[in-house]
Amino acid sequence: MSDTTDRADFQKVFPQLFTRLSKDGAEHLMQNVSRVDFHPGRNVFRDRMPTDAVYFVLSGEAEIFVEKDDRTVPLGKIGAGALLGEISVLSREMIASSTVQASQRMSTFKLMHQPLEGLLMSDDTGPALLELFSETLASRLRATAPA
Repeated sequence: MSDTTDRADFQKVFPQLFTRLSKDGAEHLMQNVSRVDFHPGRNVFRDRMPTDAVYFVLSGEAEIFVEKDDRTVPLGKIGAGALLGEISVLSREMIASSTVQASQRMSTFKLMHQPLEGLLMSDDTGPALLELFSETLASRLRATAPA
C-alpha cells in the first residue's frame, strides 16, 4: 500500500488511468501497488524469463533489448509514464518478452499478477486497466510499424 504522496505521483504520471477510475477504483488500485526503485544496471525483467508483475514507471529511464542468436538487439528506451510487463499478463504466459534494464535510477509502482487479476475482473478497475494496456500495446505497434 502507498501513501498520499505516492498516489499524487502516480496520478500525475498516469493521468489517463486516474481519469477513468472512480474514487473507489483508484483506492482499490493503490491498495495493491508497492513502490520499487531500480538502480542503474539493474534488470526489471530478463528476456524469456518468468515474471510476476507489471510496473508503472514514475521516473527514470530504462533500456529495452532482446537476445537473438547470441546478439543483443536494442529496442529502445522508456521513461516516466511507461507500463512494463503487460504483455506477460495479456498473453497469460507470465514470461518477459524483452530485457528491461534501468539506465538511470528508476522509480516504479509494482503490481503483482495475482492482485492484478482481481483488479482486471473488478468493475471499478478492470475497464480502465485494460484500456491502458491496450493503448500501450497499440502505441508500441505504431512505433515499430514500417513507414
